[in-house]
Amino acid sequence: MSDKINRRRFIGNAGAGVAGAGLMTASSYARVLGANDRIQMGIIGSGGRGRSVMMSFNKNKEICEFIGVADVYQPNIDQALKMSRENAFSTMDYRKLLENRDIVAVLNATPDHWHAGVLMDAVAAGKDVYTEKPFSYSIEQGVKMVKAVRDTKQIVQVGMQRRSSDAVRAAKKLVDDGVLGEVVLARAQWYWNRKPMPAKLELKGNLDWERFQGPAKKRYPLDERRFFHWRNFSDYNGGHMTDQGTHLMDVIQWFCNDGNPPKSAVCQGMIHAHKGGDVPDTFSAVFEYPTFMATWTLCYSNSYEDSWKITIQGRKATMVLDDDGYRIFPEVWKRPEIPPKVMHEYLGGIPTDPHVANFLECIKSRKEPNAPVEVGHKAVAGPHLANLALRQQRRVVLNDDWTIARS
Repeated sequence: MSDKINRRRFIGNAGAGVAGAGLMTASSYARVLGANDRIQMGIIGSGGRGRSVMMSFNKNKEICEFIGVADVYQPNIDQALKMSRENAFSTMDYRKLLENRDIVAVLNATPDHWHAGVLMDAVAAGKDVYTEKPFSYSIEQGVKMVKAVRDTKQIVQVGMQRRSSDAVRAAKKLVDDGVLGEVVLARAQWYWNRKPMPAKLELKGNLDWERFQGPAKKRYPLDERRFFHWRNFSDYNGGHMTDQGTHLMDVIQWFCNDGNPPKSAVCQGMIHAHKGGDVPDTFSAVFEYPTFMATWTLCYSNSYEDSWKITIQGRKATMVLDDDGYRIFPEVWKRPEIPPKVMHEYLGGIPTDPHVANFLECIKSRKEPNAPVEVGHKAVAGPHLANLALRQQRRVVLNDDWTIARS
């Protein structure tokens, strides 16, 4: 992709006409669905996260219903079928689900190493897709995924629910209005105290282990820990760096850098909690943006302040965002009156439901969703850079097109 991955360019093409952008009109799509029909959906990857997002979709039963389930582990299939329409079908081969012409949209909640294949196959089959984050397994793979989606007419929403959060959108407006002044430093953090991986785990049903490994570069004999705790192994994902970092670094660059990824990254990390895995569960990455610096720190062996937090420091004020909402504190801080009195405050969490509702609305309207593929690609580019920097133990730079990283 020679030019920058740019959402505005796509929207401009869409404005030029349906034929040029490859989009159906809302009225033509309504004829496909039927005037009063519910959106028929399938889920691919019905593990814990997949079923959690299914719950959000099922809150819209007057709009949608699941009629197909695909997973490599029978207990996951069985649980998802209980959440689906009566007589829904199931398969361990997701391609069979995509062959079903009644299915209009797919929830892709597979492990990260399967995200690209499932997404590209789904849009090629004419399905709209809600795909879980992180968007891609690598920067180069993300570029191919964006192109594959934009070569079709399909709606794709990346599961980055902060993009549809009232709290986060209200916070962004305050940053846009200049309340913080010039931003000089942004800090993302995620602190949990996680249990070690069990030494031995037991399967409770049939598992297609070879299908699970799928596109992974290395093959291993059946290893239950790799299946149940795949986020701790780099064969299947970018680790906790990309898993949680996609959410937080997206907010930082959405607020402070027009949604664009950093210029470079350095990183150090180690394993404390999840011995036996090969991705760090304690790390700190530093990102260089054109006008400010950002850090991303995670620790899964200590729950200080519990869960995630983003702190954006400007010359006029500081913003803190977390699961409680956001607070803005004015400059300057002087002891003993710390923290200073709050200037602005919003109380409320970050639910998934509005993000799902936005996707369902866009299926019918054919409008761009809140987190299209370009946003997903750029959101995980920084964490991918940090992973490369950690492995190579050197500063890694992203090119101006956000498509290639180099040391």
